[in-house]
Parts: sequence; structure tokens; C-alpha cells
Amino acid sequence: MELGRYAEAEKLLRESLDIWRRVAGPENWWVPNTTKDLARVLSLEGRHAEAEKLARDAIDVSRRVFGPEDPLTAWSVYNLGAIELRKGNRPEALSLLRQAVDHGLSPSNGLDLENDEDLKSLHNDPRFITLVAYVKERAAATKTSN
Repeated sequence: MELGRYAEAEKLLRESLDIWRRVAGPENWWVPNTTKDLARVLSLEGRHAEAEKLARDAIDVSRRVFGPEDPLTAWSVYNLGAIELRKGNRPEALSLLRQAVDHGLSPSNGLDLENDEDLKSLHNDPRFITLVAYVKERAAATKTSN
């Protein structure tokens, strides 16, 4: 996926997902994690409807099994935000990114928001700039309290 070989990544992720479901069961951590990654690949391929469905499935399983504040749930919500952005739905994308930051995404991981290539089109959006500032404040507060 990181090499831009999306068709190959999709094939491997689908195979992995089938194996994880069969071997570990539908609620094993690897199932929503792999589903999240497959959703990202499909979105990068421009298959947004299928990607969105899978991303929402990953979120549903993560929330139900691991809880709404779990990092996997947060990453799944973050991923859906990137998918919404690729679809052109900036307000929903920003809302989902904020949810991820507020519910399980560690402040240090949130600091990568402004470096995430998937979010590059948001860099001049005042709402995104505000979100990045919020993440930096949270990270500083966390560092101070530790």
C-alpha cells in the first residue's frame, strides 16, 4: 500500500482478512485493523463507497469489542475521515478527525495530522489549522502532566 501498489495491496489484505476471520474469529483485533487498511486502499483506488462501508464496519467492531476510546477505534475513525476527505466531504472529514483526536488517538499520534499526505488538501482550511493547534495543546498538556 505504501508503495502505491494498490491492486496488489488489496489482494493481500483481502486474503489476510479472510484468514484472520477464519482462524481468529470476527472480533479478533486483526479483523477490524485489516478491514481499516483495506478500506484505505479501496479509497486510494477511488472506490469510496466500498471503502466507506468497510471503514464503518471496522469502526463498529472496534467500538463494540474494544470500546469507543481504544486506539484502534480512533485510527478507524481517522481513516474514515480521510475517506470522507477523498470523497470531497470536508466538514464530515474534519468532524471525524476531531472525534479520533478526542477519543483514543494519542496526542503524539495526533501531532502527525499536519504531516499526513492524506490530509494535505486541508492544510489551508482554518478548521484544520484549529484542530492541529488543539492537538498540539493536548500533547503539551500531556507532556507536562507526565
